[in-house]
Amino acid sequence: MTDQKANYRTHLSDDELEHFRTRLRNEKHESEQEIERLKASADSIDKNSDDRQSGQDHHPGDVASDAQMKKTNYTLLEKQREKHKMIEAALERIESGTYGICLITGKPIKKERLEALPYAMHSVDAKQ
Repeated sequence: MTDQKANYRTHLSDDELEHFRTRLRNEKHESEQEIERLKASADSIDKNSDDRQSGQDHHPGDVASDAQMKKTNYTLLEKQREKHKMIEAALERIESGTYGICLITGKPIKKERLEALPYAMHSVDAKQ
C-alpha cells in the first residue's frame, strides 16, 4: 500500500479521499439541481415579464421588480455554475492524485478546510 501511496502527491488516505469523493459527488448533484431550479425560475420571470409587458398596464414598479429579480437570479445562477466547475475540478484532482494540494503553494490544504469547503483549491495561507 505504501508503494501506491507514493504515486500520490496528496496527503490524504484512501479512506479520506473516498469520503471527499462522496461529498463532492453529493454536492455536484445538489448543484445541478439548483442550476435547473434557477433556470426554471429565470424562465418563469421572463414569461411573467412578457405577460405584463403585453398587458395594458406597465407599472414602473413591476418593470423594476422584474429587472431586479432577473439580475439576482442571473447572479445566483452564475455563482452556482462556478461552484459546479470547482466541484468537477476537485473530482478530477482526486482522480489525478493531487486533491488537497494548494494550487498556489503546492502544500497540503488542511483537512478542516476541506471539510468546510471540499472543493477548495487553495490553502488558507495562499488566500491571505
